[in-house]
Amino acid sequence: MRIALTPHRAALLALAASLFAHAALLGGERVREEAARPARAVSVALLQPPVLPVAQPDPTPPALPRHAARGDRPAERPTAPVEAPIAAPQAPLLRLAGPAAWRYRLRQGGQDGEAQLDWRPEADGRYSLRLTRRVGEHALPALESLGRTGSAGLAPERFALQRGGQDRQTINFDSEGRRVSFSAIPAQLDLPEGAQDRLSWWLQLAALVQASNAQAGTPGGRWRVWVAGLRGELREWVFETMEARPEDAGMLHLRRQPLGPRDPGVELWLDPARGHWPVRLRQGDPETRGFEISLSDVNS
Repeated sequence: MRIALTPHRAALLALAASLFAHAALLGGERVREEAARPARAVSVALLQPPVLPVAQPDPTPPALPRHAARGDRPAERPTAPVEAPIAAPQAPLLRLAGPAAWRYRLRQGGQDGEAQLDWRPEADGRYSLRLTRRVGEHALPALESLGRTGSAGLAPERFALQRGGQDRQTINFDSEGRRVSFSAIPAQLDLPEGAQDRLSWWLQLAALVQASNAQAGTPGGRWRVWVAGLRGELREWVFETMEARPEDAGMLHLRRQPLGPRDPGVELWLDPARGHWPVRLRQGDPETRGFEISLSDVNS
């Protein structure tokens, strides 16, 4: 069956064909323009994987199996009381004095002399501690301690007895391997926590006393320090606070407990006004084979 086109219907068909042809022409132009444009750079952000919460165990008891009888209920689990976490005790934060040179009067072997203690902490955490001594024109062997500082005080790495500027005897502290070795003997010993050498213990003990200032002046108060000697010995030194005497002049007087029947004894006086710095030290009898140093003045 043929449909007769009226003039009005023919005009509408002609207009639709014209619009379609025009739209096709515009679409082609747009495709050509998009193809001619340069490609745009795209930034890609790499996202970290999300942190997933750790699944906690279900506090509810498991459901009864279907085949279990009603009278066979499992025993109720006791409910543990909820307690606040207990903080682990922390070691006291030890504070050490800044760089200084301390001059002492020396009495050794019945003779008078002088000594100087040079303390040099560095910004990178390292330190050097050196004691030089002289009786008249004769220079005695120097003591030098090298290592690091931290919240637990001094951590020596090398101690040396020096003559003429050269190391004659040494002690080496291996903090990673937890071993201490000596030039005098081939054996190695286990390194206790906080172990010191024959010079660094002065400052370490002063820092320990300062950190526990509330107990420092109490007679009978005790402090423990492991100390290594050049001959291969490694002993725990226990110091006790002594009763104040008039000649102490406000200083804290500490005495090491005897190490044996022939122990010459070690006594130390700390000055609270100077940050508990050692101002007097006596080892043995200064009139025979021992020595004693007393602070004379300070050059900071």
